[in-house]
Amino acid sequence: MKVLIVVEDPTLDQYIAKPIIEHLFSDLGRKARVDVLTDPHLRGIDEALDSKILGDIVADNPMEELFILLVDRDCNRFKSEQRAADREKELSGKLIFGLAVQELEVWMLALHRAEVETGFSEVREHCDPKEAFAEPFLQKKGWSTELGRGRKRAMRAIGSQWNGLLTVCPELKDLRDKIKSVLAANPA
Repeated sequence: MKVLIVVEDPTLDQYIAKPIIEHLFSDLGRKARVDVLTDPHLRGIDEALDSKILGDIVADNPMEELFILLVDRDCNRFKSEQRAADREKELSGKLIFGLAVQELEVWMLALHRAEVETGFSEVREHCDPKEAFAEPFLQKKGWSTELGRGRKRAMRAIGSQWNGLLTVCPELKDLRDKIKSVLAANPA
């Protein structure tokens, strides 16, 4: 299956989003060619949730079989949940969404939760965990100068931490269930 991930800004998000989606498909026993949309290079939640922009992305990429929109919940201060659900309905059968609580960086931090200096529930509840926890964590590890400002290296732990990640980030189980439904409707 050909899968295209749409994120708010692929500059850093791609290093978290791609391994997560690859593991979700692997967990379901399906092979997928997973790419992250870089053209157009979206910048922010408003562009990622814009109905016309998403419609154009789907129309401009007819070889893709599934589009996965991954956006940050950000304490829902931008109405991300409802807006993403609306886009999923508009592009029914072509696009599904996953909502990171509160940001994609929380998924990355979940892989290293034993090393995060605060309780993981506090990380998940914080409206800006990227700035409050992820960036300081990556700097402390000495990874912030590496590819993706350390995100690529931090995501290497995904293999050994996959089941724990699904346990502490239940929104990923929800996304897995959505993907499973799509796969059931499109057996290969």
